[in-house]
Amino acid sequence: MVENIRTGLCPKCGKRLQIPGELEAFSCMYCGERMGPEALLPEQEAPVSQDAAMEAFRSLREGLLPCVTEHLGAFQNLTAKAYPAYFQGYLDSCRPVLELLPLAAQAKPGEGEPLPLLAQSLIDGLGAWSKRARRGLTTSDAMLEDAKATVCLVMIPAIRSLDEPAGEAFCQIFREKWLERYPKKLFQLATYQQIAQGFRRRKLCFITTAVCRQEGKPDDCPELTAFRAFRDGYLQAQPQGQKLIGEYYRLAPGIVTAIDLMDDPDTVYPSLWETYLAPCYDALSRGEHETCQSIYTHMVETLAEKYLAIRPFS
Repeated sequence: MVENIRTGLCPKCGKRLQIPGELEAFSCMYCGERMGPEALLPEQEAPVSQDAAMEAFRSLREGLLPCVTEHLGAFQNLTAKAYPAYFQGYLDSCRPVLELLPLAAQAKPGEGEPLPLLAQSLIDGLGAWSKRARRGLTTSDAMLEDAKATVCLVMIPAIRSLDEPAGEAFCQIFREKWLERYPKKLFQLATYQQIAQGFRRRKLCFITTAVCRQEGKPDDCPELTAFRAFRDGYLQAQPQGQKLIGEYYRLAPGIVTAIDLMDDPDTVYPSLWETYLAPCYDALSRGEHETCQSIYTHMVETLAEKYLAIRPFS
């Protein structure tokens, strides 16, 4: 008889597992998820009323969609000044809904496990909403991108800030199902702290640093050294230099965050190097500082419009 048994919930499907304590890795017998014992979610100690759990489940199925569609504009709020207040406003508004996840996770709706059902319901709802809500030149695809930004930048960080195992499981399940439906609409799971801390790195070369890191270049590589010298020398001395540097500081962290969390960095960063930064570096090597400034400014303008939905320097 095995006496050392670990019990807990599978983080993917939510089923209760009983695992021999000596196993360092195992697979869920229901969904096949591979994990270690530390990944098991704790079980609720007190019995839960199924009436209460089902009421929470139904409330979530109705309330999750407005927590996305009524809080659009995450792109425009992805700056150091705007993001904290935007996130806090979202959390204040949607917390009563999101806090229902632990109780709803214990519901037994009959047609399946509650968290996958809730994730699928939200995805289906967003798909239908994007078709209804499109207007003018704004396509349903663009509406979905806006919704994805809200999910990635505020909904999931808000859920994770509540620090509930069921919430974390829902985030994982939602992302998996989203990518099954929309494999080209990538996004990563992040926390509020991870996003907010990104705005604190005050570097003109923030975008360049991200690109060079993707290319495997060290922080003291010739390219970054040249761009920093350009910032501290030529650009600082220009009549509008301080204003331009301030605008770069404001926009660049949000651009990099959007690329890292809502795009494919392995594709985007090499393209940025080829299109903008290599020509900019070549211009610096020839002593053509005005050309470098023009190329870099155009890059920031293009990326800010694409990833933050704003037009700087205008």
